Amino acid sequence: MRPFDMPFGTLRSLALSALAFLFARTASAQGVAPPSPLPLVPSDSVLRLAVDPARAIGQPFVVLLQESSFRVEADGRWLQRNRRAVQVVDENAARGLAEQAFAFASSHQTLTIEWVRVLRTTGVVVADKPAQIQDADVPAAMANPIYQDQRVRRLSLAGVSAGTVVDIAWSVKESAPPRAGDFLFRAGLNGPTSIRRSLIELDVPEGYAPNIVERNLTVQRRDDIANGRRRYTWTASDQPGIRGEPFAADSNGVVQTITVGPRSTWTEIASWYHGLSKDRYALSASAASRIDSVVKASVARTKLDTVRAVHRFVAQDIRYLSVALGMGSYQPRTPDEVLSTSLGDCKDKATLFVAALRRYRIAANTVLLSLSQRPDPNVPTVFQFNHAIAAVRDGANWMYTDLTAEAIPYGELPDAYQGSFAIIIGDDGAAQRVMLPVRPTERNVSSLQLTMQIGADGRAVGRAVERAEGSPTYGLRLGLSTPLDSTRRAAFSRSLTQRIFGAEVTGNPRVDSLVVFNGRDLASSAQISYAVSADELVRTIGTSKVLSVPSVVRGPARSFRTALRELESRGPRQLPIDASRILAPMANITEWIVTLPPGWTIDLPANVSATSFFGSYSSTWTQNGRELRQVRRLQGQRGIFGPERIAEVLVWLRTVGADDQDFLTVKPAAAP
Repeated sequence: MRPFDMPFGTLRSLALSALAFLFARTASAQGVAPPSPLPLVPSDSVLRLAVDPARAIGQPFVVLLQESSFRVEADGRWLQRNRRAVQVVDENAARGLAEQAFAFASSHQTLTIEWVRVLRTTGVVVADKPAQIQDADVPAAMANPIYQDQRVRRLSLAGVSAGTVVDIAWSVKESAPPRAGDFLFRAGLNGPTSIRRSLIELDVPEGYAPNIVERNLTVQRRDDIANGRRRYTWTASDQPGIRGEPFAADSNGVVQTITVGPRSTWTEIASWYHGLSKDRYALSASAASRIDSVVKASVARTKLDTVRAVHRFVAQDIRYLSVALGMGSYQPRTPDEVLSTSLGDCKDKATLFVAALRRYRIAANTVLLSLSQRPDPNVPTVFQFNHAIAAVRDGANWMYTDLTAEAIPYGELPDAYQGSFAIIIGDDGAAQRVMLPVRPTERNVSSLQLTMQIGADGRAVGRAVERAEGSPTYGLRLGLSTPLDSTRRAAFSRSLTQRIFGAEVTGNPRVDSLVVFNGRDLASSAQISYAVSADELVRTIGTSKVLSVPSVVRGPARSFRTALRELESRGPRQLPIDASRILAPMANITEWIVTLPPGWTIDLPANVSATSFFGSYSSTWTQNGRELRQVRRLQGQRGIFGPERIAEVLVWLRTVGADDQDFLTVKPAAAP
């Protein structure tokens, strides 16, 4: 439950220790509600659930008992009580379990640690309280700072080691939800480690109907009514852990979840936000004059010129800063406040941008979305959102832009939330549900052309040109958003030298004469170029001459072989495959062009080609006269595919992993 205070690329939050991995298999029934399963004092009965460590090999710990009771009122106030008992199996896990952290919003939430115990499976209590307790504010980062009322209670436990049980109970009470009647409760019912016993309870007023969304559950919940309350419960025993798998999709049919919110609509959410923000789109005379000066200085001639001028100003000249306190967590500040300080958070920036465009009668609106996870369209609640961007009407379509992403041109979005659910806040407070656009993979391109000339002495000189389009440009633009001084230029050149030549090339390989673009100029092409040289690209080894293949030309074969070994070491595949986690959804093209000394020839490697559902790979070698040319193209795709297709992944990785050359054999010209 986070306010709208998250900039692009900044995911800075401390969540409450998660209550997860619970599920049940009981019959649905109505009757007298049993007492709450969570005791008010610790009980040693949890030790009966302890396992033989030999049964838990491969797991750092085992969850012996996990319970959560979430009691919510119709006005959105709630109390969540939790208990978690974990048996430490692996000594390496002890350090992490000995440090516990619980976050809460100090202005309207209360955190209570009911008890903390460390005990042996024999019942001997090692510690009955934390060795140290510390409350602290969440620190604001120096870059993209977020000042908020989040507090963190840190517990340091003594005596945690393999064979001990860490038993903690705590509660959080919400007394003043920012939107009346709104809340969000999530629980995962299975996870990476096994769980001996688990129980989750949802407690609501008898006449209140919460919105419960269950995904992938294999069980039914129990419903009970008593004393004016309705209680939903899920219980489970001896649930095995879900082993993580490479390239696994977040969305799958294996992980079981429960999500609970109010019986609300997205228009009610939009109307609430509209009520907080509608008067913030008005520009005062001084604010309007400031915006006019920005547009005038840009010499805008078209509507698109105007939009881009305002976008550049808000994205780059208004520095990101969030003060997430009280309703300021959700209500944007006025354009005058933002312009006077040149500071603003995501909703402040989006509001200023929208207000500025409306001055020029350009239709624009604020958009709410999430940076941290994909919102569930079936659970309308403000707590599914923690970010704000803007949408500009373009005929029948919308163009989206993130004003906190200073290195991303207008009309493009960061990869992280392309294809994600969001709502556009209408001028009348209505919600327009949208799926944010996905940039086609073929429009995300990174290319390198490395041209060299080799002398008879084996020395190579040449030049490299790198170009990027779409998502590969964002990091490059950000890194070049300020001019390179001599120190940064030298460091940049050193990193390029390592990337181009790697460790195998000897003879003083180097990069110099670096030419870069202005990263702040979002209309400029993302291109850099630089001179390359190496004194011994060709060496004599025994009676043979070999041409060292630059590291950047060799490609990713070794990483693919590592992935192949990892996959082959596992049992049957369980989780679906996310294609974008095998290959990035973009095209990567490398071209190496070498002019050889007269009469030289090269023993060319075999060409390699592989295509599958997640992407394609091709590597071709040719020699025409003195010109040696190698072209490698790697193209990724998006999509979620069934686990049964892992066999195709193995074949592809095996084929591409064999395409790896450190050296090429050179045949010099025959003696006259």
